[in-house]
Amino acid sequence: MNGSATALDRAFAALAYVMPLTSAIGVGSAFFGFLGAQAPAVLNLFFLLLLPLTPFIWIETQPFLGLAVFIALFAFVVRNPNISRFIRFNVLQAILVSFVISIGGLAVSILGPLTQGLLGETFLNVFFLGGMAIVVYSVAQSIMGRYAEIPTVSEAINMQL
Repeated sequence: MNGSATALDRAFAALAYVMPLTSAIGVGSAFFGFLGAQAPAVLNLFFLLLLPLTPFIWIETQPFLGLAVFIALFAFVVRNPNISRFIRFNVLQAILVSFVISIGGLAVSILGPLTQGLLGETFLNVFFLGGMAIVVYSVAQSIMGRYAEIPTVSEAINMQL
């Protein structure tokens, strides 16, 4: 099945990973603070590269718009058998990765007093950097027409589809 997706399918599959990217950016505040203190030029370059994603980041920060995007993607893409399995797999994987990143960031913020300082920053950095790594890997695999195999997540998606 790997490598048999059309160019349009590959593009749509890669586009799905904007959602977990914006979730990772949302929890990356601790990382951005550290990076800004250590290397402000690198942080400015990073934000310049993310400038085209500003509308998507805005949607992710709005309480009900993010939920509406999730419901729309799940109902109209994942559950639509007329759309290729490659796109449906990647959209569902992007939804699940975004969900894990968001829940992790929410858990750290809810446990505020317990995760103050180094411990909280470490958890947020793990969610940010891990989310970014998953997004880069998944987009690269999608562009090449391959299924991005993320342990446990991909297995759950294969069972769902």
